[in-house]
Amino acid sequence: MKRGDRIFAIISLGLSFWLILESFKFDYMTTYTPGPGFHPFWLGVCLGLLSLFLIFDTLRRKDRKGDQKKRLPGKKSLLRVALILLFTAGFALSMTTLGFVLTVTVFVFVILFVLERYTLFRSIFYGIIMSGAVLLIFRYWLDVDLPRGWLGF
Repeated sequence: MKRGDRIFAIISLGLSFWLILESFKFDYMTTYTPGPGFHPFWLGVCLGLLSLFLIFDTLRRKDRKGDQKKRLPGKKSLLRVALILLFTAGFALSMTTLGFVLTVTVFVFVILFVLERYTLFRSIFYGIIMSGAVLLIFRYWLDVDLPRGWLGF
């Protein structure tokens, strides 16, 4: 698996350089908010750092025999991935109807309660904390308007 990891890391590193170069075509900041070049620049930086880490990790790590046997995840893992994709699609489709805050709360609750088997109280608590943190960051710190639902928030 070392070879596959290394190839993936090199492709990701190339993609990160492309993202950073393309982000220079757009404004990094507008008057008081991040511009269209903000997200691709930092996405490229993060992807590049993670790619470099993966390259160094594959060079440092010893090749084990067990890495070559199993290539695909099991049925339970594929079901979890399918459920996450389904929940994410529902998140994207319901955001304009329910609003960003309520949708994030429900999304985090469902992921934690259904997939991670957290308790009901902890799932609701973390969902509220996550949506509150995102609301504070985007609406009040970055001054980005988030979708509002029929409840007004």
